[in-house]
Amino acid sequence: MLDCLVLGDSIAVGVGQARPDCQTIAVSGISSDHFVQMFPGTPQARTAVISLGVNDGDGIATADNLAKLRGRVAADTIYWLVSGTNQHIRDAVRAIAGRFGDRLIDVLPLAGADHIHPDRTGYARLAAETGGTGAGSAASGTRTAYQDFQPQDQVYRAFPGLKVWNGPANLNGVPVRQ
Repeated sequence: MLDCLVLGDSIAVGVGQARPDCQTIAVSGISSDHFVQMFPGTPQARTAVISLGVNDGDGIATADNLAKLRGRVAADTIYWLVSGTNQHIRDAVRAIAGRFGDRLIDVLPLAGADHIHPDRTGYARLAAETGGTGAGSAASGTRTAYQDFQPQDQVYRAFPGLKVWNGPANLNGVPVRQ
C-alpha cells in the first residue's frame, strides 16, 4: 500500500514537490481526457490528492473523465483540489467529490501571480491540509531554487516528453509575469 499518491496537472506537480512522501504522477498542462487515457490505475493508497480539469476546454467531458479517474483510484482518503475560475470545471470537481464522499480543497484563495498556481506558501498549506508537513526538500537539507520543493529531476513523470511545471515562478519554461 502506498502512503500517499498525487495525481494530475501542474498543481499536482507542486503538491507532489511539497509532499516528497508521496508518489506523484502529474504533468503540466494535461487535460482530464488525456490523463484518463494514459493512467491505468494504482494500488491502494492511504491518501490520494487529485488536481485535474483546470486545463480542460469546452469540448472535453470533464465530469465523465473525473468519474473514470476516480473509479481507478483506491485510497482511504481522497482530496480533490478545486482550481481555476471556470465555474463549469469547479462544479464538475465538486460533483465527483460529492458522489464519492471525498474531501475538497479550494485552491483559488492560494493562487499566486498567475491566478492559478499557488506560491510556495500555498503549496506548503496544501501539503499540510492533505496530511503532509509541507516541508518539501527543506526538511532533508537538500537546497533547490525553490527550497520548499524536491528537485525537478526527482519528480515522477508518468508521461515522458511532456514539459513539467517548474515551480511557482515558472510555467512550462516561461517566467510568470508578476
